[in-house]
Amino acid sequence: MNTKLKIITISLLCLNLSGCEYIDNILHPDDDNDEVIVDDNFRSAAQQLGLSDTIITRLCTATDKISVKCISKLNDETNQQEVRVEYAYNNVLHKNDYAKSTATTRVIFNLPADSATASLAFENRRNFEFNNGYNYTWQEPTNFATAELVNNQNKPLASLTNDSVTTRVSDSKLSNTSMASISNADYSLTESQDLVNAASTIFFPELIVSVTSSSVTVPVDASFKVFTAGHSAILSNYSVTLSTAIEQSWF
Repeated sequence: MNTKLKIITISLLCLNLSGCEYIDNILHPDDDNDEVIVDDNFRSAAQQLGLSDTIITRLCTATDKISVKCISKLNDETNQQEVRVEYAYNNVLHKNDYAKSTATTRVIFNLPADSATASLAFENRRNFEFNNGYNYTWQEPTNFATAELVNNQNKPLASLTNDSVTTRVSDSKLSNTSMASISNADYSLTESQDLVNAASTIFFPELIVSVTSSSVTVPVDASFKVFTAGHSAILSNYSVTLSTAIEQSWF
């Protein structure tokens, strides 16, 4: 598939009460380009797990800003066949005075066969690239172990475990991936549906990043507010379909 990307330039997006971060560009597929990726075995495998043909089609239909991959594969860790629907809101670039940062948001609906644990996972990836001449350090806040699934009034619906990995890629690059999920091992069918229907986004805790340089000897905060609009967009577009998919397959 030939993929064309367009750059959408946005002015200032206020992300917290203390100020705004500049979103320089967002890379998305062209509106008229087919961005649905469905492998040959997905539909039949998904039907065997209880999903209707209508729901499969809705799950695998992309938007102009959200790409979708519908995959049937063998999970290397569990050695079980599974179907996965992966939604991605990609490559949102933020800048501040010390660094630029690319955020990628994913929601992954996972249905393993053989009565294994089914899950709906929320992922936030951020890659930092610091300006020349700056040295960086990072630390985790006290609430780093928990991510909050919230409604449209930002009221918590569920506190989820935040599985996070932070990697020092180089002297100028830092990477952080955070993931939290709900599963049929922890939530009943109706509980999971209620969460998906009510959820507006998920709040991952913010990684605290500081920089110094030859002229800035006292560490300066260079943190970025965690990007939430991607999860909001995915839930806004797919929560009803995901809720129905859970009803059909979450046992």
